[in-house]
Amino acid sequence: MRQRILYDSVRPHLSDGERIRDLVHMWRRHHLLIPYAGAAFVGLFVLAFVVGITAWSGRVGLALAGASLAAMATTEYRVLARTTEGLVLLRSSRVRQKATELIKRLPDTTVITPVSSNLVLTEWKVNKATYSVMKRYQGAMVTISQR
Repeated sequence: MRQRILYDSVRPHLSDGERIRDLVHMWRRHHLLIPYAGAAFVGLFVLAFVVGITAWSGRVGLALAGASLAAMATTEYRVLARTTEGLVLLRSSRVRQKATELIKRLPDTTVITPVSSNLVLTEWKVNKATYSVMKRYQGAMVTISQR
């Protein structure tokens, strides 16, 4: 279901007659993610104290929610698609896996290589940017990298 929604969201951004062969949802963390999330945590923890939230769990919960939102807001979500006409990089929504905007068509000389892997994610370098990819897209990413 999620895969179909992602495919359907990419199609309107392609040329007439262009077909999707493979696609991958991926993301890249901003280099200042930790400071942003930390500042949001501290700021909301202090705000919770100022407005009178007395329970520590309430203060920490509010601070964690703010840190999570800051982390999500500073993360770049992308869709990489291999089509009949080449590679396409699209912007993705922050909440749902859905392509929202065509960023650019990548040249045929684009270098895509694996960097590292664990049980859940694989890190891939697309040109000079490193993206995280869920394991369920691993096969598609390997196929795209071998184009």
